[in-house]
Order: sequence, then structure tokens, then C-alpha cells
Amino acid sequence: MAKLDELEELAKKYAQLKQQQDNASESDRVELARLAIRIIDSISSASFFLPLEKDALSSDGTTTYIYQNNATYPAIFDLLAEILHMTVPIEIGRVKFGPGEILVTAQDRSEADIELELSTKEVQKLVYARKAEIFTKHAGAAP
Repeated sequence: MAKLDELEELAKKYAQLKQQQDNASESDRVELARLAIRIIDSISSASFFLPLEKDALSSDGTTTYIYQNNATYPAIFDLLAEILHMTVPIEIGRVKFGPGEILVTAQDRSEADIELELSTKEVQKLVYARKAEIFTKHAGAAP
């Protein structure tokens, strides 16, 4: 299972290739599909986790989680938004997943932790459900 930092690098390669899509060769389209599928498989895996700092800030009914080392993941969230036909931040229930932080609307930290876990699993399911669509979009054939 790739770490989120590694997935961010793959998502950057995907974005660069996608910008050249008008002139994309067959091998470029296959590479786009391969990158997208690799990211989808990693995010959908049971061992996937978000590398969050242990301390979260709770204030006014919202808990804010930040990624370890203040990392940001703009490319991966742009790709997730594309896959899910959503905009960034990706909103699932009471959770807003963004490239620099995750916001959870909940009364306390324990409730926020549960909401975050449930919404992360929902994102995983939704992303996995789009796998064939993404593959077909780029490679022109079912996986």
C-alpha cells in the first residue's frame, strides 16, 4: 500500500499527462489509466489510512484534523474530485476532506473520530465503485 505522499506524486504525474491528453498517444492513455487505477487501488485497500497529526482542534462544533508534518495533497484531492464528480473539499456526510485539512462537524472529538472513520470508508467505497469507469475513460476498455 502506497503512502499518501507517494500517491500525491502519482497524482501529479496523472495531472501532467492529463493536460497533454489532446495529443495523447495510446501509450499515454494507458499510462493515465494505469496511474488512476494504482491510486484507486491504494485508496480502496483495507490498509489505507490518512496520515493525520494525533492532536485535532475542536471548536464550535467542528473538529479540524491536519496531515502529519503539515503536508498538503492538492493533486490527490483534485484526482479524487474528478473520480467522484465532486469539488474540493470532498464532502461526505459531516466531513469535508481537503488537501490541507479535514473538517468534521461533530460535538466532541470522539464523535468526530467516528464520523471521520465512517466517511473515510465511504470515500474508499465510492472511489472503488468508479474504477471501471476511469479505466474505460482513459484506456477505452474494461479492466
